[in-house]
Amino acid sequence: LSRPSTVLMALDRVRLLRIEELAHEVLQSQEELVTLDRQKNGLREALGAFRRNEAPARNSQWVATAGQFLRLPGKTARTWLTEQQEETDRRIAAGRQRLKAQMQALLAEHPQVTDLPPGVCELLLTEQRSQAKVAPKPQAPKQAAKRNALDYSRFDGIVDSDSEEEA
Repeated sequence: LSRPSTVLMALDRVRLLRIEELAHEVLQSQEELVTLDRQKNGLREALGAFRRNEAPARNSQWVATAGQFLRLPGKTARTWLTEQQEETDRRIAAGRQRLKAQMQALLAEHPQVTDLPPGVCELLLTEQRSQAKVAPKPQAPKQAAKRNALDYSRFDGIVDSDSEEEA
């Protein structure tokens, strides 16, 4: 009699591992969509600056991409930003389709996935809160007198050398 219950426990464990794997894929897809949405908003803002003539197309413009700064002619920069926005839109659409398929697979494996017991929800929230505490919080920059002013406050602690006076 103990043998069939062992088989059922093993099947339940395999099923739970599959559900966990599917849920992990869903969360990764959601994070990717959030990242792509942020990227899309940045591109939208940059194209808006061209549209409002805050960044004239006749002047060359600085573009930050992939950890590099590039200076491009204004028309080229605008064209490049438009192409990047279209590519981001395609990636978002593909990501949403993938997320839908992943959610359908998760719901097929575990139809009551949304009916989590309160203890499980609390455990998940506790893990999320502990990860949020570990993540460094961005510090507010000191207020500068002028916009785009250089901050030399890091040199405030430097004292003059006595070696010049001794010579």
